[in-house]
Amino acid sequence: MSADDTLRQLAEACGIHLAYDSWTGDRQRAEPPTLRALLGALGVETGSDAAVAEALGAREAAASARHLPVEQVIDAGHPFEFPTGSPCDWSVIDADGAELQAGRGTDGIALPPLPVGYFTLSVRGPGWTDEVFLLSRPAAAPDLTTLSGTRSGWGVSGALYGLRSSTNGGLGNYADLAQAMRALAQAGAQYFGINPIHALGWAATDTISPYSPSHRGFLNTDHIATDAGLGPGPEGAQIDYAAFRQRHRQALAAEFDRFENTAAQAEKTAFAAFRAAGGTELDCFVRFETTSERHGADFRDWPGSAQDPDNIAADPRDRFHAWLQWRADTQVEAAQNAARAAGMPLGLYLDLAVGARIGGAEVWMHQDIAARGVSIGAPPDHLSPAGQSWTLAAYAPNKLAQNRYEPVRTLLKRLMAKAGIIRIDHALGLMRSFWVPDDGSPGGYISQPFSALLAVVAIEAWQNNCLVVGEDLGLVPPGFRKRLNQSGLYSYAVWQYETEADGALYPARHLRPFSMACFGTHDTPTIQGFWRGRDIEWWRTLDWLNSEQTMNAHGSRARQRNSLRTHCGIEPDARPDDIRAAIHTGLAQSPAALVTVQLDDVFGCEQAQNLPGTIDAHPNWRRPMPVAVEGFAASRALAQTGALMSPARDHAAPQTHKEPDTCPS
Repeated sequence: MSADDTLRQLAEACGIHLAYDSWTGDRQRAEPPTLRALLGALGVETGSDAAVAEALGAREAAASARHLPVEQVIDAGHPFEFPTGSPCDWSVIDADGAELQAGRGTDGIALPPLPVGYFTLSVRGPGWTDEVFLLSRPAAAPDLTTLSGTRSGWGVSGALYGLRSSTNGGLGNYADLAQAMRALAQAGAQYFGINPIHALGWAATDTISPYSPSHRGFLNTDHIATDAGLGPGPEGAQIDYAAFRQRHRQALAAEFDRFENTAAQAEKTAFAAFRAAGGTELDCFVRFETTSERHGADFRDWPGSAQDPDNIAADPRDRFHAWLQWRADTQVEAAQNAARAAGMPLGLYLDLAVGARIGGAEVWMHQDIAARGVSIGAPPDHLSPAGQSWTLAAYAPNKLAQNRYEPVRTLLKRLMAKAGIIRIDHALGLMRSFWVPDDGSPGGYISQPFSALLAVVAIEAWQNNCLVVGEDLGLVPPGFRKRLNQSGLYSYAVWQYETEADGALYPARHLRPFSMACFGTHDTPTIQGFWRGRDIEWWRTLDWLNSEQTMNAHGSRARQRNSLRTHCGIEPDARPDDIRAAIHTGLAQSPAALVTVQLDDVFGCEQAQNLPGTIDAHPNWRRPMPVAVEGFAASRALAQTGALMSPARDHAAPQTHKEPDTCPS
């Protein structure tokens, strides 16, 4: 066997794909530089041919030494058998270290039914011992009927940062969120979906994208509502984050001083309880925030000793950053309680971003699990011929499994405890990820422990009574959606992406039943922008399209408009309001279990919140809503949307978990 053959064998054993099909249909082979880079990201030594051979041998020896698998997904409430081939004593330990079951087997283990959760099976045989991590999953994650008592529903999505009010100072906050959800509940919506509210990092003053967080398990403190308020935002078409943060942080500092000096004992007791419940994870996060104030937002630029969390001692400033998280947590909980009290059965619908920034708190805190020297990205396609690197960190699947899927379990638990729905952005990453090496080597795919990650999501959803949507857009591998849906995760259907071979849109009746359907997202044009081709004009303005390509794109859009005219009965002289109503009616009457309309569409906005592939060339994440939250309750547009959606949703057909892998023609 040649050295390259050994390298490929090791890579394949570690889950690295040796080839993939490109968007042009060509087979792309992963060459040795890519294989070495991705193996290095997993912590596998490949500096010499001898090291590669040694790593492969060690892996094979470790596998042959085991009698039982390292981990096993089992169905809660059902017995499970492990063959051992020899007598053994065994016991099952729960997550708190208590023994639940024990027994002796002659040539195998007959494991009695276990509840939903995580357990350790400890086995001792003649001359060997093994431990198996058991993921005891529910039959499925909670569905809409279980959580809301209805078989179909609808909700609204919008940008939290874009909410305007007379007191928020120019950036939407958690108090605005509560007020908005009360008004949306009045219109009949069952949930309100917002952009991720992950912590961006106190020192990351230039970061505004909610999809580039420092840590996904903690909250964005920019959205804390101050007690005295900051007055209305300044006049202008875009949000000025720098000016807002300066005023907002001064107000927070003053409030913290008042808390320290004059707060009632009950408040201080509640804060102390929050810190105690947060444990070492919260302590470590706030140490990052404090240290970042001295050394910057990217820990890779810190002095060498500071790059190791164990070298960072507690600091009095930590208390301020812990207080910020407490304030944010309390206000998000209050918003969810307000939504439920107003009649929203699901309430808050939150996004889980693909990953955290490579130099942020999440990676700093979990460097032993993070993949080194790579970024999550995407292979070359028709929009990005050079491919994409999202500068977001990945967890090494081998190390994640060794650590029993911490910290993914923890951050899911934190997020699901606050929401009725979460959406997993780029859910394809549960099965495989595209990693882009820092050394310039071409990127490649690596498999993820799909069964175990699906089990983790289902377990956390079941324990927190949370509905889960998997954003399954793009090149979906065969069988992926079926397994996603069988685990209780809803698919995500964006109507403007559901096209025939000639580019025309499918009728809404072909949208997938076990899905959350919408016309567009923050990354796509609004209905009005779609109709007028505003996204195409942006691409032309940015020189992404030449004149001929622009003309072709407008031609394709014309076919899409004509298909919508046919499907939705839109007249040639229809006004923008009529077009939006017709499209929303089509969605409402679709078989999709959940239908989401965008606030931007409710209020007739034309420009999108984000243009993928840009940072400052397009005003991403800076567009405020045209209607202040104080006006939501009296909004005629919102009331009309509710009157259109609610009756149609009440008559949708019952849903099942079984899905075709492709949209029917």
